[in-house]
Order: sequence, then C-alpha cells, then structure tokens
Amino acid sequence: MSDLTESFGQGLVFQYSAVGSMFFGSAIFYFALAHLLPVFTVGSISLLYAIMNILSAVFIFGLGNGLQHYLSYHLARNDTQAIKKIIVKTTYMAIGLAILAFVTVYYISDYVAVLFFHNIIYAQSVKIIGFAISMSVIINIFASVLLGLNQYKKYSIMYTFYYIILYFFPLLLLFLLKNTISLLYGIAFTDAVYALIFIMMVYRNYFKMPKVNDEKAVREPYKNIIIYSIPLFLASIMNTSATYIDRIVVSYFINLGFLGIYNFALVVASAASIMVLPISNLLIPKLSSFFSLNNLDGFKNSIKMLLNIGYLIYVPAALGIAALSRPILVVFAGDEYSIGYIPLMIIMFITSLFAGTVVLSSGISSVRQTRIFIYSSALSLVANIALSIILIPRFNILGAAISYSSMNAVNFIIVYHYARKFQINNFDRTRILKIWFASIIMFSIVFILQFHLAYSIINILLLILAGFGIYLLEIKAFKLISREEMNYVLDIIPDKFSMLKFILERLSYTNSSSGNDKLFRFIK
Repeated sequence: MSDLTESFGQGLVFQYSAVGSMFFGSAIFYFALAHLLPVFTVGSISLLYAIMNILSAVFIFGLGNGLQHYLSYHLARNDTQAIKKIIVKTTYMAIGLAILAFVTVYYISDYVAVLFFHNIIYAQSVKIIGFAISMSVIINIFASVLLGLNQYKKYSIMYTFYYIILYFFPLLLLFLLKNTISLLYGIAFTDAVYALIFIMMVYRNYFKMPKVNDEKAVREPYKNIIIYSIPLFLASIMNTSATYIDRIVVSYFINLGFLGIYNFALVVASAASIMVLPISNLLIPKLSSFFSLNNLDGFKNSIKMLLNIGYLIYVPAALGIAALSRPILVVFAGDEYSIGYIPLMIIMFITSLFAGTVVLSSGISSVRQTRIFIYSSALSLVANIALSIILIPRFNILGAAISYSSMNAVNFIIVYHYARKFQINNFDRTRILKIWFASIIMFSIVFILQFHLAYSIINILLLILAGFGIYLLEIKAFKLISREEMNYVLDIIPDKFSMLKFILERLSYTNSSSGNDKLFRFIK
C-alpha cells in the first residue's frame, strides 16, 4: 500500500463525483443549447463563458493553491490558532476581491461587447456575468479553504450539487421564459446562493475548532500566503487565458457560429480530463502534508503512483473519445457540428502525451516552487496566441485545435524540466510506453468498428463497452498496473462492489525484477 492515506482515497471518490457532475452537466447543457438555439447563439454563450473563466482567474488572485498549502501545512502540525487566523483574513480578502470584480466588469462591459462580440447589445450580458464572476471568486476561495482543511467529502458533495444546479437551473429558465438573457440570470443567481453556502460551510468548521491560547503556536503572516500565491496568480491568468484564447480568436477572426461548433468539440474533449482533475485537487494538500513532515519517501512514491494511475486512466479514455469523435458529435449535437471531429482527435492525442503534467505541477506546488508556473504559463500563452493568430485565419477550427494543444506541450516541457531539477519527478517510462501501446491497439479496433455501425446512442455505448473490455484484457496481458497500485484502487472502492474488486484484483501484477516481460524489452 502506498503512503497515500485512506482519507485521500475516499476524497478521490467524492472528487470524481464532483468532476463527473461538472462534465455531465456541461455536456447536457451544451447538448440542450445545440438543439434549442442557433449555432451563432451557442457561440455567443460559449464566448461569455470564456470571458467569465478568464476574469474569474484574475480576481481569485491565485489564492486557491496558497490556501490549500498553508492550511494543510498547519493542520498537519495541529496549529489551530494559525488556521483560524488564516480563515478570518481570507474572508476579508474574498469579499474585497468579489466587489472589485463586479465593479471592474460593470465599467468595462461596453468595451468588451464591442471588441469581442462586435455589438454593443451584448453589454448587458457582460454586466450580468460580472456579478456571476464576483460570486465565483467567493466560491473558489472558500472551496480552497475546505480542501486545505482536508474536508474532501464536504467539498465534493457541495460541488456535485453546485454543477448540477448551475447547468440545469439556467436551462429551466431558458425553457420557461424563452429568453436567452434568462439563462445568464440563472447562472448569476446560482453562484450567489452557493457563495453563501460555501461561506457557511467554512465557518461551521471554524466554530468547531477548539480555542487554543498557545504562545508557541505559529502566527502565519498572511503576506506569506500572498507571496506564495502571486506566482500562481500570474500563472493562473496566463494559463486560463491560454486555455480560452483560441476561442476568442475564433470569434474575432471567423464568427460565433464556428465558435459554437469548436466549443462543443472542446466539451467532449473535457470528458477525459475528469479522470485526472480530482487527482490534482487532492494531491496538493496531501503532498503538502508530506512536505511539512519531511516524508520524502512518501512524497516520491505518491508522485510515481499517481503518474502511473493518471496515464493508465487518461490515455485510453482520450484515445477512446478520439476513435468515436465523429459519431459522438453527430449524435449529440447534429450534422452541422460534425466538422469538429478532426480537431477533437488532434486535441485528444496531443493532450494524452502530457497527462503527467497535473501530477508534476502538484508536486512543484507542494515544495513551494510556485514561481515555475509563471514560466510555464507565460510560454504556453505565447505559444497559443502566436499559433492562433497564424493558424486560425487560414485553417479555421483545425488551426484552433493545434493552437490549443500546443500549450499542453509547452507546459509539460517546462514543468518536467523543473521537476527533474527539484528531483521530484518519478516517471516509470517503460510502464507509460506500455500503456500507450495498449491504448493505440484499443483505439485502432474501435476506430475501425465505428465505420461499420450506424450512428446512434446504442451503438456508441456498445463501442465504448467494447473498447473498455479490450483495454481490461490488455491491462492483464501487458501488466499495466502493479499490485501496490491496485491495492490503492481497491481501497477506495466500497465493499459492496465485491465482484468488481475481485475482477480488478486479478488484473494486477506483483512487482519483480525477473524481467519476464519479454514483449516490451524492445521498448527499453
């Protein structure tokens, strides 16, 4: 069993629930929009979401990871007094940033509407999302406090319901009122309600903490958190901008109709990311605990295990989506969206190569080397902007897919370089190559089969099951997961799924140096 604790494993289960609700909520949301609204209107809503995410990253001020790190650090040392002081000061900070966000967006709304939508009529929409942005700032900051306090279950349950309501309540208003602007009001209202709920959840934990008058307790200066967060703040702005800049360039150089098609392809692409995002959210607090206790073996073993598991899960999921890209777009959005399947395949293959970035980034954050993210995010942003301007006017959304994917490559190269420098990278290259080999076999079979079946939900589900079955056989045949890693997976699966646990246990292998894996000696 690895040094990852049982609480981490349980938290991971809840995190998958939260991220799963985010993806399925988003998928159903855009699926409904694709059938209720013209492509052009879907594109305008996609652009509003892009602006909302970029500006939210600006006004959160990078406090998320800083709070997770320092709260987890003091929690591991049982320093309640420092924790309570951080929570109080964070409250003032969050409210101030939320007010600043709303006022700023309100006054720049006309400029944003003309520049990106080419029509002043969109200014009202920008003002509405300005309020949603201010509430999102509070939600994200207080959610990070919950993670820093290791309240994984509460955090995940809250976000599970948040994403469900965030996507379905606005759709309900749209359906009832037949007015696109009502959808934006629904988003703003949902964010306001959940901002209050997250504040109450944090202070419920706050008042449960014992009063400690220990003169030796550490008084963590809040400036330490801000200093820690500034590199992450700059990196977050650049990273979020890099993520959405291609969409903005598509709307600027082409039109909102192409943006609607391209955005739907990106929604499908995000399906694979639900496999690794929970690992990222839970890894920083846990690695920060290892760091505070000087548990270097636990730190490096955790990095290696999560890299292996991350690639084991993400690569086949991404390549499976790539294989089924065209039928998925046709069935769930319509024939006019089908031109997005090649960009979707490009994104899936390139992001699969760099799935380990999430784990290595968490490791770098946990050893307080956050300045690295300024370099990686800045270069990722430059790459995406440069390629977007060069490729999108000439190749449309195909160029956008290449531009979007470039930031993953640049980000990985920088993060991997510094992970090696700080001696926290722990790649099992042979295992990852084996995972890729198995995933390409699965991709090839599913890709060929989809040409021989009609496009329907039933056939897509059958192909997914076929790909899953093929990959399970390959896990056993190619020895893709060790007994130690499988024990971790088994520990986070509830006992009532005894048959599933029995099957998974048979897929693992026992670590040995006998060198009996002849099939992959040529890779070494």
